[in-house]
Amino acid sequence: AVVSTQSTGVKKQAMYLPVVGWYMWFTDYLFLCREWVKDQGAIQRIAKIWANYRPTDISNYYVLCAEGTRFTPAKHKASIAFARERGMEPFRHVLYPRTKGAAELISELGDSLGSVRNVIFAFPGSNNPDTSTMIAGKSTDIDIYFRRIGQEEIPKEKPEIEKFIVEQYRDMDNLLQYHAENDAFPGEPGQSLPKRRRSLIMFYVWAAVSYGLGAAFLIHLISDGCYYMLAFIGLGLLLGGIAAHNIISYATLSKSSTYGIEKKKAS
Repeated sequence: AVVSTQSTGVKKQAMYLPVVGWYMWFTDYLFLCREWVKDQGAIQRIAKIWANYRPTDISNYYVLCAEGTRFTPAKHKASIAFARERGMEPFRHVLYPRTKGAAELISELGDSLGSVRNVIFAFPGSNNPDTSTMIAGKSTDIDIYFRRIGQEEIPKEKPEIEKFIVEQYRDMDNLLQYHAENDAFPGEPGQSLPKRRRSLIMFYVWAAVSYGLGAAFLIHLISDGCYYMLAFIGLGLLLGGIAAHNIISYATLSKSSTYGIEKKKAS
């Protein structure tokens, strides 16, 4: 059996999210400050840790979004301006990647990086799901294009790695343009994953057991007059609700980074 683990880079503020942030810290996520002087050292430190995750029975995946932020009209406009200022063809569907940090990470991982998987997601039709769609439990269709790039194709020097990253984003942009015109990725139709009824049944079974035990416990506390315990549980539920609200707000586009937003200089 092969055990898989996953790590990625996130804003340092994510470390302070209840439960989720703690999980990220314990599982060696890369926390970034968006300041190169600080982030370079953080990238080098985490690369040494990740490079040692190479036992034969563990498969490790490092999710890298080199653009470093979400796609919005304002940020896309800034990305186009950035490319044109440097005489490059702008992207239509993705932001221009921030290659310095990504190249540093790939370079530091060295031969421990077995391959790169270029994974592209697109939603057919007019689907445009967000975090609220997931929270509401609504289903949506998604197309995934997957391409493996072997270790022998990955450059070793940082300038070449930066060019390599831009080339991958160029490919992504072209594939997304094809999908926008044809409502599908090029090539033969891939595998369609059916919805599994077993997962739905297991969800409802565990939900019934959890809510049933919780209701029985509350009834027991009320009958015994354990009002301090009830107040403590109420406080925990309130804090949990606040934490969930913060997590959803953190994932909202309007709360994302200031990439592409002009800052007024102090006079």
